[in-house]
Amino acid sequence: MKAKTGVLILALIITAAIASACGSSNSNSNSTNSSSSNTTSNTTTANNSTNNTKKADSASSGATHEIKLGAKDFEYDQKEIHVKKGEHVKITLASDDGGHGFTIPDYNVNIQGNGSAEFDAANAGTFEFHCSVMCGSGHRDMKGTIIVDEA
Repeated sequence: MKAKTGVLILALIITAAIASACGSSNSNSNSTNSSSSNTTSNTTTANNSTNNTKKADSASSGATHEIKLGAKDFEYDQKEIHVKKGEHVKITLASDDGGHGFTIPDYNVNIQGNGSAEFDAANAGTFEFHCSVMCGSGHRDMKGTIIVDEA
């Protein structure tokens, strides 16, 4: 009887840990991360086309290329993002289902939870981005590429 009770308690603990890792109870930590991530961002609102990227020549005008990126069910709503070399880029991550993140290691960008980050696309090439918050069983498949084209 004690063994069955112990197994049941262990199963409940594991279930709670998995639910927590998937982001169902991460709202408090996300709001803290969001406020710290937003301190460096400007207050311009994103005006995005249907693929959520602006193709304007912002490199020559000094404007910021703003990208809204959604994260849900272990995937991003954009698998490929295009920017031009020399552009100032602002990425805003929105996750409806809780704890996801976004990182581009080659550009030292890391958003944990809902928030924004900015960087200058100084180097042309193809760079991987992926989830930076352990979000559950599909975490390692949550990735894409950012392509920095010559201006």
